[in-house]
Amino acid sequence: MEYYRFITNGVGIYEAISKGVEINDFRRLNKPDGSWLPRKGLDFPGAISFWTNKGLKKYLDSGMLKWHKSVIKGNVEIVVIDRPTEILYEDEYQIILDKFFLKVKDQINLDRFLDKMNIIVS
Repeated sequence: MEYYRFITNGVGIYEAISKGVEINDFRRLNKPDGSWLPRKGLDFPGAISFWTNKGLKKYLDSGMLKWHKSVIKGNVEIVVIDRPTEILYEDEYQIILDKFFLKVKDQINLDRFLDKMNIIVS
């Protein structure tokens, strides 16, 4: 099984958003609802998260990727990994792991990834 992480400028896309788009930024008014995702990353400082297949589908279907792309500066890439040996947290949408156990299988730009996965984001 593969897991997916969206990055921009070397950091996770959620981190890029939190650093680049202030809480009171008017662009947040059109942000899709992300309340479906359990906020567990804060329980594991320094760890990183990856989407499961179900989480990836939900992320894309929710419109979050489209919104993220509209407010960040920089290109979006996808880091692909196989199931790691050590997982700190797991639910149906995500896994969280220590960077020490990160073994990158592939890293590709967003458009190539979407083409490869036969995904259309409108």
